[in-house]
Amino acid sequence: MSKQSFTSAPSASLYEKILSCDGLDDIGGHILEPLVDALGATSAVFIQMFASPLGDRHFGAHSYVGHKPGSVGVYLDEFHKLDPVMRPAMDWLDDPKRPLPNMLTGSFKRILEQNSYYGSSFLQPFDVGHVVAFVLPMNTAFETQLACVGFHRRLDDPAFSADQIGWFERLGPALRSVLYVLAAKEAITLSETIAMAAKEAGNDFGFLIFDEDLVIRNANARGMEDIGVGGADSRGSSLLGEIKQKLLGCDRSEGGALTFRADMPKPVEVEIRNFHSADGRLFHLVVTNGAGKHHAIDGACRKFGLTEREAEVVSRIAAGKCNASLSQELGISLRTGENHLRSIYRKVGVGSRTQLLSRLLQIH
Repeated sequence: MSKQSFTSAPSASLYEKILSCDGLDDIGGHILEPLVDALGATSAVFIQMFASPLGDRHFGAHSYVGHKPGSVGVYLDEFHKLDPVMRPAMDWLDDPKRPLPNMLTGSFKRILEQNSYYGSSFLQPFDVGHVVAFVLPMNTAFETQLACVGFHRRLDDPAFSADQIGWFERLGPALRSVLYVLAAKEAITLSETIAMAAKEAGNDFGFLIFDEDLVIRNANARGMEDIGVGGADSRGSSLLGEIKQKLLGCDRSEGGALTFRADMPKPVEVEIRNFHSADGRLFHLVVTNGAGKHHAIDGACRKFGLTEREAEVVSRIAAGKCNASLSQELGISLRTGENHLRSIYRKVGVGSRTQLLSRLLQIH
């Protein structure tokens, strides 16, 4: 057990170690390991929890230090639901208006007597007898999230003392600062990715963000509506299933992208882009142009007698492409692209891009 004095403040070197944590991969070495030593704990865990737009609870990044690494997967798969210490945090995810204490502590002797299943199936196999944890609730621009840093002792060890708990609590502001910064880095990455998609797609678009486990981490109302999720039958959305199938079967490296059209639950164009968050985790941005906007433009192109190539030029214009970009995408010279555009203007009877799109949508 550590010789740490718990009647004095944590050392400056410990604060420096915690505050130098620069990413989720650093949490084990900068937070969990030094505090395991200081507190005389046998294991420690960091868990990121969040509520999805569909109302489910999910787990994001996690890190573990100790002799039973398999305990984390088992805990997240089933036993977090039975953990009385974490229950206030889980309840807060369901209703963020609930009060949530920053510190969660507990010893499991009574739980072993009262809940034999939790005791015999999790606590005893993984030798978890006492816990002290710091929980940070966060409402970022993208989701409601909880970050938990917890430390454990074995069943036969003494419980954490009041002095140890008070000492740990004094580290709260430093832990809070680090975890907020890590959450903010992720939110900035997501916002930049969405802003780029908005610039290219225009205002009339929906989006959903899937994590590497294909869980919806964030979405706007338009994106949810376009793929038919969010209502009572959201889990049965055929388009949601199709998107996940395509993600499982496609190149999921950063920069990879694919586009397809679907007619159910309504006409919608879907574009999927892969990107990495600030800490290197894989995410997928799904952009939808719902309500058939592009289908409407295609139909109007046919009514005005535009050629297939001219319709391709129009689709790039609808996506906000300049003459140089659309010509490059279509593999034609800039002059040829400009000639196509003049022909389109003549056939539709307009003199600008704005008039063109307005006229095509109106005629449809």
